[in-house]
Amino acid sequence: MSTQTILPAPRVVEVIDTAPDTPWAQRVRLRPEPRQPIGAQQVRIGMLAMTVLPADLLQMQQRYGVQPSVPYVPGHEGVALVLEAGAEVGDLQVGQRVMPLGAGGLWADERVVHRRSLLPLPAEGDALQQAMLAANPATAWVLLKHMGWAPGQWVLHNAANSAVGQCVRQLAGHLGIPLINIVRRSQAIPEGAQGHWLVDDGLDADALRQQVVRITGAQPVMLALDALGGTATQSLAACLSDAGRVIVYGLLSGQASQIGAHDLVFRGVEVRGFWLARWFGDAANRQAGREVYPALLELARQDVLHMEVEQVYDLGDVAQALAHAALPHRRGKVLLRGIHGLAPASSGTT
Repeated sequence: MSTQTILPAPRVVEVIDTAPDTPWAQRVRLRPEPRQPIGAQQVRIGMLAMTVLPADLLQMQQRYGVQPSVPYVPGHEGVALVLEAGAEVGDLQVGQRVMPLGAGGLWADERVVHRRSLLPLPAEGDALQQAMLAANPATAWVLLKHMGWAPGQWVLHNAANSAVGQCVRQLAGHLGIPLINIVRRSQAIPEGAQGHWLVDDGLDADALRQQVVRITGAQPVMLALDALGGTATQSLAACLSDAGRVIVYGLLSGQASQIGAHDLVFRGVEVRGFWLARWFGDAANRQAGREVYPALLELARQDVLHMEVEQVYDLGDVAQALAHAALPHRRGKVLLRGIHGLAPASSGTT
């Protein structure tokens, strides 16, 4: 079987400019990429769908933890089909659905990756949901399961309507974790939302703390998940019980995290940073890391996990997709699709 003879030349996105204030359309270019032979342990994959993550946008603005030199191919997350397998790859079949993990450079119609970078996926799953599984659901899973929560304790999280926030809410409900959802605007609370919701404008940490106390009573609040940084870190810290922990996993405010000296010194509140890639790379987390994606795939199959999709763009419209993804107050994720994801049977839209 040779898909190369019947498909147009694959396209790849390159980031060519990361200077501040550069328009999105001038940051990227689309170019054809000739197909090359693959090695014995390599697999040629055709990308069905690729997520536009905050990490991708931050990297294009020189604000991410890892900053490649330009030009580079962006893309950290997606779902693909096996197009061709090397001679020593005996466990993957052409047409099988896979998730690239740790491969990077996924904004392309096709990629050639090592077999060890691919996680086989069930063919009957929703391709768009699978494309969004690697980053946000995994982040939410690790934050709730491996950052020190214990039964009988409450968890706080801000940006509760973000992609990670949606996953935290769904997983906390499944795991029986009592949760308080915090947003910046009342309009961000989903219609018909259940559970405990608070609006924090970032100006009065004590007012937020009093609302948290009214909800939790005397029960301990030992874990807070912070996607914003800036003064939001201080607000969450003020709401925690003594010796509680704020985990800062996002940079949405663009500001350095702040915390009051009283909380830090006299109440022993701890602030820790979290980056999913570093957590997976820590040898101490090796066994726990192996359990993350099988657990998430099963929860996705049960429809416990479901993320909102706002729009899917063709790879050729990547500049429009970036501008859309950068808009504030979106309700769902923005995704890209390649030539292998254009057939109606495999391409989803909202």
